[in-house]
Formats: sequence, C-alpha cells, structure tokens
Amino acid sequence: MIVYLCCEGVTDYEAIPPLMKKAADTFEMDIQWIKKSFLKKKLIIHRKKYEAISAHKKRIIALAEHAKNNGVSFIAYHSDADREYCRTYSEIKSEFEKLKKFHCLAIVPKEMIESWLLSDENAYPAIPVNPKLPSKPEEIWGQESDKNSNHPYNYFVRTLAQFKLFDNRDTYSRIAENTNIEVLKQRCPVSFGQFYADIQNFTPPPPYQSPP
Repeated sequence: MIVYLCCEGVTDYEAIPPLMKKAADTFEMDIQWIKKSFLKKKLIIHRKKYEAISAHKKRIIALAEHAKNNGVSFIAYHSDADREYCRTYSEIKSEFEKLKKFHCLAIVPKEMIESWLLSDENAYPAIPVNPKLPSKPEEIWGQESDKNSNHPYNYFVRTLAQFKLFDNRDTYSRIAENTNIEVLKQRCPVSFGQFYADIQNFTPPPPYQSPP
C-alpha cells in the first residue's frame, strides 16, 4: 500500500508516518513524501480569468494528478491549522470530495504538529518538568517570535532543551514513535480525534486494491 503524502516540511514527514501507522494499526504502508516544491513545478491549472484558487486546492490537484500518473490511489495531505482549524480542515475535505477514485486523508493538527508531540510525557527520555507538558496541547498558542511564549513550536523546543535534544528530524521521529496513540487521542481530542476517525476509513482491510 503506497501512500503519497504532501506535508509542510522534513520534520513533519518524520513525525507523521509513525503516527499514521500506529493510528491505523498497520505498518503495511509505504508513505512517500511528495514535496510542495515538486508539486508546484508539476502543476498546470486551466481556469477562468480572475478565478481565485487556494494554495491547498492547487497542491491537492497536483498531488492527485501525480498519484494518478503513477497508479497510486492513496493520498494524504497535511497542513497545520495555525488558529484556523475548522476552516483548514473543511477546505481540504471539500477538495477531497471531488476526487472520487482516491482514498484521501486530511492531516490537520490543531494548531501544529508540535501540539500533537506535546501530548505524551512518556514519549520523552524522562517526564518533562521544565516546562511540564501542557494539559491541553492543542489549545496553546503564542507569538512565534517570542521564544518564551506558548507557541507550540517554542514550547516544544523548550521541552526538548531540558533533555539536551535538538528540534531535528531524528527527534521528531523518535517522539512520534514513542507517543501512545490513546494518550494522544485523550489530550488532543479535537484534531487528533478527527484524524484517528478519518484514518480508520482511509485504510481498507487487505488486500489493498486500487479503485477501478
């Protein structure tokens, strides 16, 4: 089962596949990162003059076209919500509804992938104490420019610092792999709860077959 995943960056790609596989309770997924830069080069859209089109729509159209050309019917699209969860999730789902021959998965953390990684204290080398993990990680927010704010990325970096860990791809992968899915569902019920429900329908029972 090959899945084409469009996500925001390299650390997202390290964190998302482990969470996908554990949430789906299957490791029979070959999750391949399709970069935004690649989709931008491949995208050609014919539309009426002055017709507005969102960045999400552009990428999803290009992702589906690339998947079709390679015989892949499973596509996943990630976008951090950045304080606009309902709008972002609805926009992505709306575009997916137009893709009748694909299995589609929206991955929209509220507010960022770091919010999900701040859910399980047992995913870290020891229980974080300075700072402790937030009780509702998908609710925290702050100024990104203020390193001491509750912006999820800044909070995550400070959490890692107490263990002398850096915010690199290996760390993102390790925290994601060590995160307990049940804890994540409990701590991030809005966005991860929705993701968990969606991925149950995304992965049909084997054998995985492309739609006719």
